Amino acid sequence: MTRQIINKHIVFFLYLVVFIILVVGDTYSFGLKHLPFLILFFIPFLVTYGLFNRIKFNVQNPYPITLNNELVLIVLSITSIGLILIHFYLMGGLPAFEGLSMNKISEVVLLRKDIGARSSGIWNYFSSINIKAILPFLLLITLILKKKKLYWILFVFVTFYSFSLMQKSHILSALIPVMIYMIYQKNWKYVFKYVSTIGAVIALLVIITNPQLRGGVNDLNSKTNQEQIDNSKTKSISSGLFKRVIITPGTIVGEWFEIIPEKKPFLRGNGYGFYSGITGQKFHNYSKELYPLIYEKNYEKGLKGSVNVAHFMREYSNFGKIGLIVSGIFTALFFILLNQLFKNSDVSIKVAVNFFPIMLLSSGSILTILLSGGWFIFIFLYFLFQKEINLSNEK
Repeated sequence: MTRQIINKHIVFFLYLVVFIILVVGDTYSFGLKHLPFLILFFIPFLVTYGLFNRIKFNVQNPYPITLNNELVLIVLSITSIGLILIHFYLMGGLPAFEGLSMNKISEVVLLRKDIGARSSGIWNYFSSINIKAILPFLLLITLILKKKKLYWILFVFVTFYSFSLMQKSHILSALIPVMIYMIYQKNWKYVFKYVSTIGAVIALLVIITNPQLRGGVNDLNSKTNQEQIDNSKTKSISSGLFKRVIITPGTIVGEWFEIIPEKKPFLRGNGYGFYSGITGQKFHNYSKELYPLIYEKNYEKGLKGSVNVAHFMREYSNFGKIGLIVSGIFTALFFILLNQLFKNSDVSIKVAVNFFPIMLLSSGSILTILLSGGWFIFIFLYFLFQKEINLSNEK
């Protein structure tokens, strides 16, 4: 009975994991100081989901597939691989291999920032959608439909592409959907392959982006000396990954609570571009404006960046406590809709498609992850092939 309830509301329980991670990270860094704010979001979320999740509505696929599925997959695959090759050309090389020749961490940081500037905004968007939606979907659908040759071609391209772009999240977004699906299928050979590939890519990227691990210098941290660097390279990799996944998201939430409204005022709507466009007032992007305050030392060294934070903090930065309450209500309604969309889908597919985007809510807004993060495209592509996927799972 418990398993049935969890499977039925799996997206809700996945989000609970995200929220617990945020609480752990914030508590680790700031104690229980911000717990009342987090509760102010969570209680409306929990109550709204409890009250409205029983409401049923029929969501049917308005785009039943009528084309030759084989042709559709081939066209999508060629398009995806073509986008990869064009992106390599526009970047003028492979950033990861350039990073190997750099001996200062500041040089690597600038290289990673420069990746987006090497091609136009539209191509960066295409790249994001490709690696976060199209490629993960193609790997999943070709695996389910047993298109082995096409699957292996795509697997090689997506692994190399993820590594070349020097973003650890790329290999996760690409392989986690198929890995989760194979966990449910209990195909441990494939699961081991995905875990090994993800681990190898992340380990290589950690070594490339941290020159001090290969004899270089961490010139952004004056307190770090060579003796400390050489002390435990393996430990620094593992502890760094743990901190990034478990501690950092909640810590950043706590930093925002510390800064707003003490050092930065509530934006009263001007944290939304469309609102500022209507009113003519100045738009403020706190993700960028808070970077000098949170990463003061890096900023003093001339580095600029953005501070991504949990999805409900945008509402807090605009409207304070009321924003947290409203965000809790709308988050619950969104998950109710998502659960209804996948009510006729096997739980393995439901988790495979939605797991990684839900995890990203610890450091991004729902709307951004839906659009720029490719979540909407992934769901759309799944529903195009829903009938075939369901038939394959029934065999």
